[in-house]
Amino acid sequence: MPKATRLVSCAALIAMLAAPLAAYQPHIPLDVRATDRPDTFEVFEQRGAGPSHIWCVAADHARRTLGAPSNQRIYVAGALGASQTEPGRTAVRFTLSAEQAGLEPGQAGAATFLGYNSIRRTGASMNLTQALQFCTDHMDVP
Repeated sequence: MPKATRLVSCAALIAMLAAPLAAYQPHIPLDVRATDRPDTFEVFEQRGAGPSHIWCVAADHARRTLGAPSNQRIYVAGALGASQTEPGRTAVRFTLSAEQAGLEPGQAGAATFLGYNSIRRTGASMNLTQALQFCTDHMDVP
């Protein structure tokens, strides 16, 4: 096989393998609403959506809308319960700020990952990369 043909074949293979990753888009129709505090938002619970869905949507919102880097921690500022922004709905309030999650500066690094059910505990957190892992089960890849 000529060298030029091998290069084209390798480039085509790399493009085919990379396309699904570049086209990644979680398809989870949960509503997200900003709150009156900067970098804080609510993800609304919906029938059929579990904690992994909520963490995925929170991470995706933090990354796409707030521009958070992959090592940014996302904190539960308000455990699963009554929404502050939409009365009558159930939501989890997330923040990028340890202080807004009720943690003191020394506690921020000690906030441990408690599993995806940690949406029921204010102060629970995980980094953006961890939370985005929950999206892999809910991907639409063209």
